Amino acid sequence: MKIQELILSIVGAVAVIVGVKSHAATYIDRINPFVVQTVSYAKVEKGTQRYHNVEIIDPNTKKTRAYKLNNVGGYDPDEQYIKINHKGQYVKEIRYISKKEFEK
Repeated sequence: MKIQELILSIVGAVAVIVGVKSHAATYIDRINPFVVQTVSYAKVEKGTQRYHNVEIIDPNTKKTRAYKLNNVGGYDPDEQYIKINHKGQYVKEIRYISKKEFEK
């Protein structure tokens, strides 16, 4: 019985640590002076306002950035292209844009 309680405690602790770590990146990036605020573009799926693991594109080079944004909140489930003002994982603002603006 003690071994089962120990295993359950360890699994619970790991789950809490992983959950806190994934959310902490947003807050750390927000105040970290070494993370630069930047603008990226992204194509997101329609029909939702919560976007996860968003692949972001540098608007200058048109290349995919080396990392993805874990969570991005939206406000229009009918739109598909967004311009993201972010600082690392911290998303300051999004704006929906046209496909034409996304592709230029």
